[in-house]
Amino acid sequence: MDLSVKQRAALQYAKTTIPLDDDKGWQREDVQLAFLAGMVAQAIRRPLTTKEVAEIFNTSVSTVRDLVRHGELAYIHIGRGTERTHMVFSPDEIESFIKRNTARDFVSLGPKAASVTGRKNSHQTATKLTAAGEGFLAQRLRRIEAKKKPK
Repeated sequence: MDLSVKQRAALQYAKTTIPLDDDKGWQREDVQLAFLAGMVAQAIRRPLTTKEVAEIFNTSVSTVRDLVRHGELAYIHIGRGTERTHMVFSPDEIESFIKRNTARDFVSLGPKAASVTGRKNSHQTATKLTAAGEGFLAQRLRRIEAKKKPK
């Protein structure tokens, strides 16, 4: 990081944050501490209005209000009104909402898991019976002969 960039970052930090002592304001030592700590310029991210959030989500304002009403999106109450609340939203909250509601659908190409139930379908039964090495017809003929012998 270039030295002049560090100096600009320290000055930007000093301009955008609250001084250590409100009565005295920013002192030279405070700016030097910010410079020595290598503070990176962190611009204060302004809160977004309901309309701006609706544009980000590509939805209507009423949809954003519904998300707030159902507790899925947190807002900051601005103003003193009790009848109508003026809502603004933190950019971090918007990013968090997007991460929480991001889904990825994918198709599994692997084999399906075995069924949990005890019932077997006809394909599983036929596969098991023919796994002995002899064909279906040979098994059928053997069963018919076994039925004829006891008589």
